[in-house]
Amino acid sequence: MPKFLLSFLLAFCPFAILSSQNLEIWEIQGAGLNSNYQGQRISTANNIVTAKGSNFFFIQTPSERSDNKAETSDGLLVLSAGSPAVKVGDLVTIQGTVVEEDNTTAISNVNLEVTVIASNQELPAATALNVDFPSTQRAFVPDLEKIESMRVTFDGLICGPPADRDWIPVTTQDTRRFREAGIPYPGLPNLPIWDMNPELFWVDLDALGEPNNLFVGGQTRIQMQGVMVEISGEYVGFPSSYTITGENFIQPARAALNGEFTIGCINTLRLIRDESAYNIRSRKMASYIVEQLRSPDIVAIQEIGGINELEDLAFHIRQLEPSANYQAQFLSGNGNINVAFLVKPTSFQNMELEQLSKNEFLSIGGTLHDRPPLLLSGEIPTTPPTPLKVLNLHLRSLIGITGSNSTFVRTKRREQAISVAEIVQENRDDNLVIVGDFNAYQFSDGYVDVVNQIAGTPTEGALLSNLNIVSPPLIKYVDRLPETERYSFIFDGNAQMIDHCLSTELEDFIYEDFQFARGNADNSWIYTNSANILERSSDHDGFVLYLRPKNSGLTNTQQDLLLSIDINFANPMSPEQIILVDGVFNEKTWISWIDAHGRLLHTQELQVGENQMDWQQQPANGLYFVQIANEKGQYSQKIILHQ
Repeated sequence: MPKFLLSFLLAFCPFAILSSQNLEIWEIQGAGLNSNYQGQRISTANNIVTAKGSNFFFIQTPSERSDNKAETSDGLLVLSAGSPAVKVGDLVTIQGTVVEEDNTTAISNVNLEVTVIASNQELPAATALNVDFPSTQRAFVPDLEKIESMRVTFDGLICGPPADRDWIPVTTQDTRRFREAGIPYPGLPNLPIWDMNPELFWVDLDALGEPNNLFVGGQTRIQMQGVMVEISGEYVGFPSSYTITGENFIQPARAALNGEFTIGCINTLRLIRDESAYNIRSRKMASYIVEQLRSPDIVAIQEIGGINELEDLAFHIRQLEPSANYQAQFLSGNGNINVAFLVKPTSFQNMELEQLSKNEFLSIGGTLHDRPPLLLSGEIPTTPPTPLKVLNLHLRSLIGITGSNSTFVRTKRREQAISVAEIVQENRDDNLVIVGDFNAYQFSDGYVDVVNQIAGTPTEGALLSNLNIVSPPLIKYVDRLPETERYSFIFDGNAQMIDHCLSTELEDFIYEDFQFARGNADNSWIYTNSANILERSSDHDGFVLYLRPKNSGLTNTQQDLLLSIDINFANPMSPEQIILVDGVFNEKTWISWIDAHGRLLHTQELQVGENQMDWQQQPANGLYFVQIANEKGQYSQKIILHQ
């Protein structure tokens, strides 16, 4: 039973039985948000039952008696103390008291009288929703209010996975709905206002007893017939029948091309050992990094528990792709979730890791950065080496931006952005890339404009103004995406970009591409703990930035590596035998021994001339991998160890 109906049953005490006036439904509903007959006992005669639930049903005026005015609804919700003693298609007369809760007009179940006049009546025609209705323009009386409790039919686009209360967000527009700049309607004077996308509504799939398909996700479609209801200010379709078409939306980022250097970023959604289904989720995230992000050279991580969780993730990645021998780069922050990096040491060398502003405080008291910005510095092994810095951020969320805690939240978000802007300006002379979960849009939210404060780019305005710190402005890579791709997260059915990539001009690089790896944000939370599928490894979609160093020497091909070395070993082999590697190494080269589960058993740097594996332990019989890696690429070969 929908929760709002239960509130009606509990909220209203018995009314005195009064004489009732006979009204048409459209008179009861009226042209406003609330009925003019609230609290009055009325009767409405000879209306048709259009749908029923466990303790409620809907009635609608026969088409020939409608006032045919767009402003007034012909439908009405009737509450019952138990299962309604009516059938769909019955012609009924109702006597009862008009009640309102959160603008929902209904007839109370208290002292309700229902008389069935006839059965098997033809149902009134359903109102068709389309690209023109509901309108995309905000109005004092929303379009869907005008058809409250009436029959509807539509073919709609599902805009995301089930949200709170397991409702499905839907639009009859051609494209999904996006968060836009500003404070949600009605907003504040002289500040940007977001209209909250009045063309977006919800569907409660099982409200009338239909199957509750919680596997549905964004980018699919729904065809529905049923009734439109208002609940707590939201408009919700109750389907008497529906069909969903389309597949789960999964789309990997492209593989890196020869000579490209890639930086990935993903929020891992509280990947903490103490959380439920941790091992499943760690393996899922490893699959996402390998299959969707395509194992970038650097992966910036947010919401990871600690170094143990980061090492676990690297281990699971090696199980899937032994050549992706990531090195964990971690410094503990001020809370139980942290930012960190996974780095391929063959692709990025001479690394330094620095935690910035960890001990900085808010002007109103308290720690400024719960997840202090983490700066990774190093060199890409080109000729000559190419310097690069990557700043990893996870900033304060929007939770509490309104309400009793709003002053603290707004102040913290603004002062964090100012702190990061100062870090950026201090490091801007280097090749600096800034990535992470900013918990902020690419435009002003109306209270604080976090991204434009950090980027030094123009703002539409905010209650707490920006300071001029970063100059010249940074590149915002969201601006290089098609508009339909500008999202990393879905909230209340609205696609929004809260994970960002910024950079300085990157004088030593050629920009090649920026892509999101899809499979999380659009898909249902119900997949989170499913071990064997990629969907919903997190609630965020991650991204990859593709750069090409202007200096020569970077390659991703095994062929170039094999041209520069000669490798020989018996297969199968015993520990008494050796692996010989001969070559002229103008760059650092490593040989590594990895077991069948992806665990790194030993690695050593090779020197010019003939080299052999220096056994550090006596491995058991079984399948292993030997890996050779340097700036020219990586080469892996299976070996059977037998003694």
